[in-house]
Amino acid sequence: NATSAAACLFINPLLRRRKGQILFGCHHPEPAERALMEFRPLKTINDPVHGTIQVHSFAELIMDRPQFQRLRHLKQLALTDLVYPSATKTRFEHSLGTYHLAWELGKKLRSCLPESEFSDSEALCAAIAGLCHDLGHGPFSHLWESLLKSCGIDYHHEAMSVQVFQSIVTDIASRQDQESMEFSAFMDRCWRPNWTHKQLVCDLIRGGPGGDSERIPPEKQFLFEFVNNKRTGYDVDKLDYMNRDALSLGLPNRFDATRQLSLLRVLPCPGNRKLLVLRDKQVLDYINLLISRRMQHYLAYQHVKSVAFEKVLQDALSAARRHLQAHRDDPDVNRLAIRYLLDEPESLESLLWLTDDRLVELLKQSCGSEAARLMKHLEERRKYRHLASVRVALHSTADDEATAVYKNQLEAVKIAVTHWNASRSRSIAELRKFDYGCGPQHPLDSVFCYSKNGEVRQCNGDGDSESLLFADLQLAALHITVVRLYERTAGEPPADAAAVKEFRRREVADFREKMSACGFKPTAE
Repeated sequence: NATSAAACLFINPLLRRRKGQILFGCHHPEPAERALMEFRPLKTINDPVHGTIQVHSFAELIMDRPQFQRLRHLKQLALTDLVYPSATKTRFEHSLGTYHLAWELGKKLRSCLPESEFSDSEALCAAIAGLCHDLGHGPFSHLWESLLKSCGIDYHHEAMSVQVFQSIVTDIASRQDQESMEFSAFMDRCWRPNWTHKQLVCDLIRGGPGGDSERIPPEKQFLFEFVNNKRTGYDVDKLDYMNRDALSLGLPNRFDATRQLSLLRVLPCPGNRKLLVLRDKQVLDYINLLISRRMQHYLAYQHVKSVAFEKVLQDALSAARRHLQAHRDDPDVNRLAIRYLLDEPESLESLLWLTDDRLVELLKQSCGSEAARLMKHLEERRKYRHLASVRVALHSTADDEATAVYKNQLEAVKIAVTHWNASRSRSIAELRKFDYGCGPQHPLDSVFCYSKNGEVRQCNGDGDSESLLFADLQLAALHITVVRLYERTAGEPPADAAAVKEFRRREVADFREKMSACGFKPTAE
């Protein structure tokens, strides 16, 4: 029938569109939409996580731009490879994998939704958003964001990803070949009133119009949950990085992304919203994904030793900025270092120039002796010494009093950590949080699932739903806050071993006393 034929055309874009054929109920598609369906060879890539990936010609245009190729030089897991030597994957592979999963989810939903609810153009926009969602990462990925914030610079990689994507669209628009003109025409097409496909891709990257999920059209909310799902966190970005990172880290946290995506449906939910809804038997898989994510944060992303290396790099950047500020007028100082690390590290120009290797070279060669010394420590894997850790946990949001106490403890410890770091030079306190991606909230409270007969219901993590009893037993601690104490020494032999030992004993005792006043208790790491 016509529906199955249309689905086949989308599933296999190599099939030629017959003249006059109506696609997905769409009367006389415009040229840019015809370009989605007409015959064109696709780039085929073999991926270690997903197998064969077919890349649409529009995605290939984006991938071939230098702004995108830069992702080959950004490590996905920052300095984690100093702890796990095989953790050397880049943002390039992850972006490609996220594109693939968004494309596959789009194919699945196009096969069961009419064109009026979910069009080919929307599916392609979601796939492009998946491809471009991490363009705004700086050197060492998420670590760059933290480094700039430690310098008082408010930086968000999602907003920068939008700027980089817009620069790619502008570059392609300046070209005169047929493929580029078709891409530009597609980007300029109107999706909704005053809303082009280009703006749609930008908003899909942000997770909502201008980053505000409240402004998403209710009937299209599911579309904004493909790449950056701010409601549940269950999106193609997470499904790719969990599998890809587990592979490179040698951890067993692998998930069948194809099966997970095949069970998702777009169904009406309260508030006249159409959302991506899980199958009821999929909820436990979702819980396992969240648990594995938190474990990977503890075992890798926020590993106690990984953080120790990160603090060395943070101190190197701080030392570099102090040196550059003090020698700004020196003609021998590297002007690129002043521009990209001091004056405008958050700018688009800086982002597009900086890579992991370029940042390392600047800090080693152009930013003074202190930064060079700390970078040598990193090169030799000489990290700051971990002295002690304290923790506090929130176990349930059902108890309002316990939740309020926990939030007060967090506010108190933030002040204590800030004061500690401002008054100490030989040690540093670092606050870290481990949760299920939704802060001190139960992750199931925003999840809807459907049964075999199509009935939709809302999950309730603290409720009495018998189907979630086992899941609740697994989610024992919703939110854990850990404060770690590091000594600013990077493996140098102490001149006076007895004095250093006494200093560490007094520092740890003082640290635990101050953290205890905030309700935190010692923990082993």
